[in-house]
Amino acid sequence: MFLPEIRFCGPEDVPAIVEANGLSLYPWPDAVIARDLAASPLSENAGEGLSYLGAFSRGAGSRLLGYAVMGHEAGFALLMGLMVLPEYRRRGIGTQLVLAVAECARSMGRTRLILRVGEANVPARALYEGLSFRLGATRARYYSDGENAVEMALSLPRAL
Repeated sequence: MFLPEIRFCGPEDVPAIVEANGLSLYPWPDAVIARDLAASPLSENAGEGLSYLGAFSRGAGSRLLGYAVMGHEAGFALLMGLMVLPEYRRRGIGTQLVLAVAECARSMGRTRLILRVGEANVPARALYEGLSFRLGATRARYYSDGENAVEMALSLPRAL
């Protein structure tokens, strides 16, 4: 397993996130990412806004290897995006990012982490199922290309 440094992202990380986002199946507009990261990720609004967590290589020349985006919906945490650079996939980075999002959500008092994933995205669904996410409803034609999304949820037990 590869052990990256995982931390909240800020404005200085916009170029790297925009570049990685361009490799996504459903990339977000660059301006949205820049807007999201313009404010401090640990501001008073972090509990209701979006938080980007990045996985970075350690040492000199730290490089973004992947990132996750956490939002909030109806009192639950929402994993809105997960991206790992292709050359770093299957090294546990995606798992570590999802676990970091779950821990952040739990520390904010959220009791569930939900996500939506393309019905045909077998590798992502396997990752989430391996982390004990449970299948939920299907959202027809959720993505811009008409693909359905399946909702998945993970219960977040309170810390002892």
